[in-house]
Amino acid sequence: MPFLHFSTTLQLEAQQKAELSREIAECVKLLPGKPADRAMIRIDAGCEIYRGGVVEDCAFMETIFQKPLPVEAQKAYIEALYEVMKRLLDLDVPQVYFAMVDLDTWGSRGTLH
Repeated sequence: MPFLHFSTTLQLEAQQKAELSREIAECVKLLPGKPADRAMIRIDAGCEIYRGGVVEDCAFMETIFQKPLPVEAQKAYIEALYEVMKRLLDLDVPQVYFAMVDLDTWGSRGTLH
């Protein structure tokens, strides 16, 4: 169950957020052992993200997951996400950044894993 936090300066309607969350979840399938229906996705739109001292159209997404994943799978995931960002939000590669964070421990199902 990865947790994904997506922030963008773009204003998004509820329908756009729902579509974006579905598309992001589809990309999660590229990560071994990470089913799309278990992904938790938070979308923050209309954020003030500054680049060079001014707010520009851009986005940042952090994916947090338990235990390391193969680099090849992470690469495929990121590349699929770039395609989604271009297709749904018209954001080009230089406007989007991603962070992949793997944790040694994770709390779920009432305990620490």
